[in-house]
Amino acid sequence: MRIRIMHVVDTMGQGGLENGLVNLIEHLDANRFEHIVYAMRGLGANADRLHGDRVRVMCLGKKETDGRFQVAALARGILEIRPDIVHSRNWGAVEAVFAGKWVRSCALVHSEHGLESDTAVREPWRRIALRRLAFELADRVLSVSYQLRDLHAARTHFLAGKIDVIHNGVDSRRFFPDPETRARVRKELGLSADDLCIGCVGNLSAAKDYPTVLRAVGNFATIYKDWRLLVIGAGPELSNLENSVNARTELKERVSFLGLSNRVPELLRAMDVYVLSSVIEGISNSLLEAMASGLPVVVTATGGNPEVVAHGDSGLLFPVGDASRLAEHLLWLRARRDMRLQLGQGALRRVSEEFSIDAMVRKYEQVYSSLSPKPNPRLALERA
Repeated sequence: MRIRIMHVVDTMGQGGLENGLVNLIEHLDANRFEHIVYAMRGLGANADRLHGDRVRVMCLGKKETDGRFQVAALARGILEIRPDIVHSRNWGAVEAVFAGKWVRSCALVHSEHGLESDTAVREPWRRIALRRLAFELADRVLSVSYQLRDLHAARTHFLAGKIDVIHNGVDSRRFFPDPETRARVRKELGLSADDLCIGCVGNLSAAKDYPTVLRAVGNFATIYKDWRLLVIGAGPELSNLENSVNARTELKERVSFLGLSNRVPELLRAMDVYVLSSVIEGISNSLLEAMASGLPVVVTATGGNPEVVAHGDSGLLFPVGDASRLAEHLLWLRARRDMRLQLGQGALRRVSEEFSIDAMVRKYEQVYSSLSPKPNPRLALERA
């Protein structure tokens, strides 16, 4: 009998958590696991990627303005689905722990994947208390980075040693260097062989701090012309970013907003440098994808980024919001093609050794298998 897992998330929109969940489901053994993805508020682009007879997608339809916990509704969902394991992710789905404990029919896993921008510095005491209670009630508590683990442990006074870390993993079968694709896509984008192509991929939200990237390139936009900035993604800050670019002719000519794209692997191969300017971060999937594509990366020294990027070996770090330091790094890489190659090779080696999707999947398999109940012939017949 396959292990039935009910994955509870806030939404299945365009985000690193949601992308990571899809990657996990796609790579877990279909003969051993079946999945129900249960979104609290809404579906989205990543829900469309889920398919197959072992994945069922459901949505509670909780309103954005509704701050109430939906424990009763989730309990009814658990009773209907009858999972072996309920796995909730982040604060937006934490009530699933309380619902599962109420129902008392399944094992409970809760994992933390990142912080919201308004909780990076401090959280309301009520949220801290409820998160601590959820940690106590769950059978396993997970985090995607040691930094995030230690932060939640310090805030909730829950033992860090009781929170297991499973880093995100990247699929090297989708993301890898490819010179032929690079040449073709650069030609399509109107990039010469000598143009420095800087790229960003992610949700256009305040937490990603794209204004710092625009200030950085603005520092040298009137001096150097042999560069382009590609911004891939969508989000609430798009119109503000477009207005900032349109206000300066030297930026308008060289900054392109490409929106959401199903061509991210190809576009990454066309780039020379990848930038991640986040104010807060767990373990960024887009960062891992850029590194697996052989790109030198320039990222903020925040959250889980320093766990992924070794400064000077697999990329470069800069302080949050420091546009001047980011500009210095970009100009240095512009002038040093040899260092771009060296850092890109270091990035590729780093993700291959430490952040492969196979390693991530094995660790989740171990967690789920350790919590799986003994086979129940009667329940197997009822599910058939």
